[in-house]
Amino acid sequence: MTDEINATDVKKELILDVARELIVQYGYGKTTLDDIANAIGMKKSSLYYYYKNKEDIMYEVIMREKSVYLKVIKEALEIVGSTHDKIINYERTKANYLKKSISPFDITINQFIEIKRSIKDIFKNMECDEKQLIAEVISNGIKKNEIKKCSKEKVAEAIITISEAIRFREFYNTETLRMRELDFDIVLKQTEEIINLIFNGIRKQ
Repeated sequence: MTDEINATDVKKELILDVARELIVQYGYGKTTLDDIANAIGMKKSSLYYYYKNKEDIMYEVIMREKSVYLKVIKEALEIVGSTHDKIINYERTKANYLKKSISPFDITINQFIEIKRSIKDIFKNMECDEKQLIAEVISNGIKKNEIKKCSKEKVAEAIITISEAIRFREFYNTETLRMRELDFDIVLKQTEEIINLIFNGIRKQ
């Protein structure tokens, strides 16, 4: 029984690996279950034993990305430096990660909205985890007397909301409305400018 479970897990991981490669190469919209099945060398009907549809596969792909993403930003927030340095490093690391890991999926804005709607719980939980990590950094900054007493949760939420809003606006304004066309450098520059303004208000003189 254990061997059967392990074999199933191995096959599911293989499907996710292949699906991710195909989505990166052809885009989410153009990748079909037939493509995934053919690349693995199995029948499409057999694919349904492991995943019920393409959205289910995408869900699992993003779940794996979530774990890696949270690990990356946690490490970015743990660098030696001031609270401001940590947050700026977090934003730069986040921008670099998204540029390398998400833009290759070549998702249109409509597809992105549809995916986010169908797996909103993942994004919500990921945002909560991210906010908690930032709030902890802000809290430590208050304890070190770098930052004025303030609501660490509200500051963390503001940072995440601003970053997301700027990124989505640029995503929406790209001529082809595709993630691949998003200028992450512009997003990062604008985000850092707003973060600097926030810290001008909460930093102790």
